[in-house]
Amino acid sequence: MIRSSRLVLVLGFILGAVPLSVADSMSMKGEVLASYLKVSAALAADDLAAAKTAAAAVAGHAGMGDKNIAAKAEAVAKAAKIETARENFKALSAAVEPLAAGEKNYVVMHCPMAGADWVQASPKVQNPYFGKAMLTCGAPKKSK
Repeated sequence: MIRSSRLVLVLGFILGAVPLSVADSMSMKGEVLASYLKVSAALAADDLAAAKTAAAAVAGHAGMGDKNIAAKAEAVAKAAKIETARENFKALSAAVEPLAAGEKNYVVMHCPMAGADWVQASPKVQNPYFGKAMLTCGAPKKSK
């Protein structure tokens, strides 16, 4: 009898924890995407300090759930020059892009000059790879 009570208790804990972890995962995804958009916007505005701050936030949000995204965000956060941040942003974007896949509020963009993609919330091009110098270079990525 005691053994079956423990089993029920353990099963209840497991079943109760699963929805929580799914909810936590969805929350982490939303926070990562929101912070990532701030990195992209800061780079498009040629603002290295804001990009580094937002990238640190991405790393913090992703740290518990996705170490790959966290590491790539840290590389952007530690960049000493905007060119380095933009180069590191390519890898971060490639890691974040799957999070936005199928989400109606995000657009995956492609810059042929940088040979890289990024995610943004608006279909109006705001190129983070060239900033103000070529702000409108790019277009929505075509599906394969």
